[in-house]
Amino acid sequence: MIDAKVVLQEQLARSLGLDRYAVIMQGDPLSPDYQRIFNGYYRVRRNEDWRKNYYSLFSKAKKENYSFDKIIREMYIITGNVEASFSSKMLATIDASKPIWDQYVLNNLNLVLTGKNPEDKLRHACILYGELEKWYDDYLKTSEARKNIDIFNHMLPYYNWVSDIKKIDCLLWSKR
Repeated sequence: MIDAKVVLQEQLARSLGLDRYAVIMQGDPLSPDYQRIFNGYYRVRRNEDWRKNYYSLFSKAKKENYSFDKIIREMYIITGNVEASFSSKMLATIDASKPIWDQYVLNNLNLVLTGKNPEDKLRHACILYGELEKWYDDYLKTSEARKNIDIFNHMLPYYNWVSDIKKIDCLLWSKR
């Protein structure tokens, strides 16, 4: 029997990557299968050495409950780059109540990373991440947010467990 409602819900969930997100939120960052799924979901296109260091830090950060500031600074020491987006993805996987730094989300919120040198960029990235957290905190208190979350829950009832921040993130990410 074909149940259009279930088929369409599953298709919508797949289009948002929620099937892979569910695996990511439950898995072990040191598992090769986990890394393959995470790399595909978050479009990690870095070399093997970078990925090895990233997942090693990921495992440590998960055990020691790192903050965004700690993760991004450790990533800078490891890679020599200001890795705001991948730092936030790591943190949001460890703690689902944290937002993801993504170019589409930043564009929708009119936030821009600036800095004349890496230390300025690191400092500004930490400030900007705080602004991103504040935006979500303020937005989630609005009737618009509640309405959007209710619609998400209605259309994707099998994904009610997804954090409200991630639900809004899905909407912002999809609005390009």
